[in-house]
Amino acid sequence: MKLMSKKRKQLTPILFIFALLFVLSLVIILGQFFHRTLQSEMAQQFNNQQLLLAREVAINIESTIDRVYKDILVISQLPEIHRIHESPRCRVVAEAINAQIPKDVLVTVQVLSKKGRVLYDSSSQFLFGTNLSKTEYFKRASVLPRSEKYISDLIEIHNKSDHTKEFIVATPIYQYIKNPRMPEFNGVVMAILSMDGITQKYFSPIKSGLRGYAWMMDSTGTLLYHPTQPQMVGKNLYKTDQTCFRCHTSFDTEKKIIEGTAETFGYYEAPGGENKLVAYSRIPLVVKSWLVVVSAPYSDVIALMQKSMRFYSLLIVSIFATTLIASGTTVITYKKKIKAEEKTRHLENRRRLEREIEIAKNYLENIVENTETNLMVLDKDLTVKTLNTAQARTLGRPKEDIMERPFFTLFPDNLQPYDNTPFESVLQNTLLGRSFEVRDYKITGIQRAPLYLDMFISPLLIEGEITGILMTSTNVTKRVHLEEALKQYTVELEDKVDKGTAKAKKLEQQVLHSEKLAALGRLAAGIAHEIGNPLTSISTFAQLLREMATDEFSQSSLDTINTHIQRITEIVRQMSTFSRPGSMNIKNLQVNDILNSSLDLMRLDKRMKSNIEIVVNTEPDLPRTMIDEGQISQVFINIILNAMDAMPDGGTLTVSTHGDRDDHDRDALFISIADTGIGIPAEEVEKIFDPFYTSKEAGKGTGLGLAVSYSIVKRFKGDIKVESTTDKGTTFTIILPIEAKQEERS
Repeated sequence: MKLMSKKRKQLTPILFIFALLFVLSLVIILGQFFHRTLQSEMAQQFNNQQLLLAREVAINIESTIDRVYKDILVISQLPEIHRIHESPRCRVVAEAINAQIPKDVLVTVQVLSKKGRVLYDSSSQFLFGTNLSKTEYFKRASVLPRSEKYISDLIEIHNKSDHTKEFIVATPIYQYIKNPRMPEFNGVVMAILSMDGITQKYFSPIKSGLRGYAWMMDSTGTLLYHPTQPQMVGKNLYKTDQTCFRCHTSFDTEKKIIEGTAETFGYYEAPGGENKLVAYSRIPLVVKSWLVVVSAPYSDVIALMQKSMRFYSLLIVSIFATTLIASGTTVITYKKKIKAEEKTRHLENRRRLEREIEIAKNYLENIVENTETNLMVLDKDLTVKTLNTAQARTLGRPKEDIMERPFFTLFPDNLQPYDNTPFESVLQNTLLGRSFEVRDYKITGIQRAPLYLDMFISPLLIEGEITGILMTSTNVTKRVHLEEALKQYTVELEDKVDKGTAKAKKLEQQVLHSEKLAALGRLAAGIAHEIGNPLTSISTFAQLLREMATDEFSQSSLDTINTHIQRITEIVRQMSTFSRPGSMNIKNLQVNDILNSSLDLMRLDKRMKSNIEIVVNTEPDLPRTMIDEGQISQVFINIILNAMDAMPDGGTLTVSTHGDRDDHDRDALFISIADTGIGIPAEEVEKIFDPFYTSKEAGKGTGLGLAVSYSIVKRFKGDIKVESTTDKGTTFTIILPIEAKQEERS
């Protein structure tokens, strides 16, 4: 029994040691599993960071290209763009728009004629007239529909020593040339952009881990940029040769990315067997798309974990060796110590992981904070959780005042609907998985002037679950204001053209009327001369026959002949006056006095006394002017007589005078004579000043009164304007420029 008890006591430490070894082995296995799981989680978290970088670069590049396209689209819609080489104003507007494009990206902006000739180049005047009609990009752009864009593949400028890679963004020019309803192709506006400038601006600042970088290819497999393999730029992975496999063993991962079968991250293996993490984002273009890829060596990502794993393994082996050497009597002694060491290691690992997470967090926050694009993150309750300095500056508030506030409390004015959808509904739909691209969105109440933003609103996915909303935006207020100013300039230009055309037509009508009056004056002079002498003889003999006539019929007939001879004589006299104005007795006179004298004379007419009311409203102390009293009085009497004839059943004759500026910006006197008669039809208003034109019955008018009056007023550099409404009345306005007193002349 004692022997068995002794053996049991001897076996107890051995069993305890074996049990401890088993536990240590289990701890090693679990530690390996824990480290591998942690490595996988760290790799996934790091790749999520790389994915954010790729998306940020893709958004920036897409925004830059879209901004360039909108700028050249505005240039293509300038009214004089087809003759920009002859229009300084058009060039100034085009250069102002060019100034909005980042200089490190833009090489030049060119305007080509519809035959492919260079009409304008923003960087060099020596390219004027260069024929680019044979180029692929001109052919492709010239067949585009109106307002569409074309983005070329990479092109190389061979006359540059550095073989700079460039690409072209172009849009066609359509103008109304022959058919005002059908625009025709009339040229191309294109911006030549530097791929090196874009990559330097958006790719060079990107560092993913210690040795990570960003590169780019298009959807056909052509490499557009690679920081470590510049000699491969322009080559296609579907057309590989031996040089392509110096840096890759295969292109399976890249092909999956292009075909869309890969996840947002993956691996590929270089010749040395080093795995790399890859994250990508797609930039949709017109026909193709570009793929922004961020990659980093897998070993860099898990370097700290591997170091920790080696230390952990070494410590386990040391404990395992110490346990084998130690005796059973020391097991109990070291039991507490081992537990303390395990606790210490656990705390150290925890602190190390916390430091690594803090470094990764600071790295990501630094990227977000220093980007020029506005960025804001909302949770599911539409509360602001994260934003960068650019977003706070746009909202005009410190970041501390914005964080943890409900989104809609940041805007004093209600946000406008987007596409007839309330903005709150847009955000709720985003939480359901939809994305929205909002262009030229107007926000008021934040700053003094309205703010215009281009926004991209998308759901924030973490491990496949929507946890909030990611909002990125760009301030496009300057571009919107420039477009509005351009539209206003176009409207003003069209208005000036319309006014100039109307003025030219009016001058043309005045010239034609003057030529007509001159011709009729010469005709009237001839007729008056030829009729005057025979008419005198006829009148003399008719009077002799009247004195010799004895019967009543002969006397009545000769009286009728004499009456008509007197009418013909009056017509001949007026024709003579129309053709030869005669001498004028010009004096510095007061128009009101002449008008009142004319009215006193006309008041003797029976119609004036019976049924026509005269209303006089003359402005006192009117300036005097140099005129002929007799001729101006004749004008007043002719117009007043016509007004009386227009009111056979009575009415009101209103006479008024005042001073003002005329159409030639001269000081002038305005004399208005208005009646309430039958009026003049609109189609006859332009004819009333023509000689021999009359609307009266035969024998009641010669048709020369208004023609003579118009001729007299024109001699004094004045004008007569007529406004008439049928059955309501007519207003004649006589305009006489005020001339300073000179020596009176006859």
